[in-house]
Amino acid sequence: MKLKNLRLSEDFCGFECAVFDLDGTLLDSMPMWHGVSDKYLESHGISLRSSVWDEVKRLTETQTAVYFQEKFGIKDSIDVICAEFESIIFEEYAKKLQLKDGALDVLVWLNEMKIPCVLATATNRKCVSACLSRLKIAGLFTDVLTCLDLQTNKHEPLIFQKASEICGASFDKTVVFEDAYHCISTAKKASFLTCAVFDESANEKCPDGKTDWEHIIALSDYAIKNWREIL
Repeated sequence: MKLKNLRLSEDFCGFECAVFDLDGTLLDSMPMWHGVSDKYLESHGISLRSSVWDEVKRLTETQTAVYFQEKFGIKDSIDVICAEFESIIFEEYAKKLQLKDGALDVLVWLNEMKIPCVLATATNRKCVSACLSRLKIAGLFTDVLTCLDLQTNKHEPLIFQKASEICGASFDKTVVFEDAYHCISTAKKASFLTCAVFDESANEKCPDGKTDWEHIIALSDYAIKNWREIL
């Protein structure tokens, strides 16, 4: 399937706002999420033959904790298990995770063009703030919005709407950069322009035999395999 390519110099004329997801879009963080459960179990002396990611990827943090209690005999309380998850995750954001190649250049170009950028993420603010501070990119965003702060999720358009409103932009002049199908679907239904950003996690097969990426690019207004493409 041919990608609907986006070019900064050609296509951003008239755009009033750019809204960015963090994980899997700007940040190369999805491999980290795949390994959190493994790290937790290994710290409790449980050796694994293969990753448990496929078993827990659709579970909430609390559901994962319950699963570990039942599957691996973890005796700690749900709160203690979740606190350990969060400690492992925070360490990654605060010390290790990096931007995808070319993402910084895109953010800098948009700032130079006076196009406001807003970060809209489901990741908690503590992790986001630590990561942005370490990478020295907080100043490139007009604002940072999190689903937790807004008491919402990306199955609802609220976080995208708030981002656009902060910039005084109309929805149809706001482009939303996302790597996940459900997020792009939400933004599209709310009349935003969308640009899908490829992440390796999108190579996973769906029940119909197609990959997530095939479904994503069929839905999106634009799609890019990497940030260098649009510079």
